[in-house]
Amino acid sequence: MTRPLVTIIVLCHNYGRYLAEAVESALAQTYRPFDVLVMDVGSTDDSAEVARRYADRIRLITQPNMGLERTCNRAVREARGEYFVFLSADDALAPTYVEELWQALRRSPDAAYAYCRPLMFGARTGPMRCLPFSAYFLVKRTNFVNASALTAKADYLAAGGYSEDLGDYALEDWDFWLKMLEDGKRGTYVRSPLLGWRRHAAGSRNPESGTREAGSLAYVRARHRTLAERMDDTRGRLYYAVDLALAALDLAVGYSRWPRGLQAVERSSWRRFERHHAPRHTR
Repeated sequence: MTRPLVTIIVLCHNYGRYLAEAVESALAQTYRPFDVLVMDVGSTDDSAEVARRYADRIRLITQPNMGLERTCNRAVREARGEYFVFLSADDALAPTYVEELWQALRRSPDAAYAYCRPLMFGARTGPMRCLPFSAYFLVKRTNFVNASALTAKADYLAAGGYSEDLGDYALEDWDFWLKMLEDGKRGTYVRSPLLGWRRHAAGSRNPESGTREAGSLAYVRARHRTLAERMDDTRGRLYYAVDLALAALDLAVGYSRWPRGLQAVERSSWRRFERHHAPRHTR
């Protein structure tokens, strides 16, 4: 079986002190074939110099800082792979990251992306809470799909990529996964913590608490109001409760240690969503 090329896109802005670790983790992937693209965005530190140490094994693109959304969209257009992964230059991948996510996609051929549970390190440590894929969770709660999901390039571009009009509201990844839902695309979950997510004492670009978080949540929900309203009828609330119960079961007994069982649960949830969300999609 010929496997698709996967491009690992390393996004870097003034993270030269971490970049080598990120690039090394990308180059150490057990999956084949893959290539690595480093996007150095307006860095004023030694990021470009660090990247050039790997000139024989990566591609390097440098550009002014045009914002995360525009940078990601350009990076995907530049990617040579049929699938891609975003990797922040301060994060790291386990060697089997691409392999395990690709195997999850093979088990769920109707899925457009696969994601896993992040493992925090740095200022905070430990596994992040994560959930099996559920359209109802994604709409009714908030984002649980990390931005480093293994994603089909064609589906990313068809959905319009990251929205470039979010301004200071952030939550660009949640907004994007909701756009994918509206395009009839779903994800699939790998329970293993294969993504190292570095946490900084000063936080990150995305709002994490307080009025900024509330404002961003409200703004993204308003952008996808039709989708949210569909989830608020009687059937939507029932299906949401079912998926909550399944997620609680996953947390309690870890049924997703048996991947095919998890995939079957996700497919069942997705079929309920497809039947419920008629006419098919809003985009």
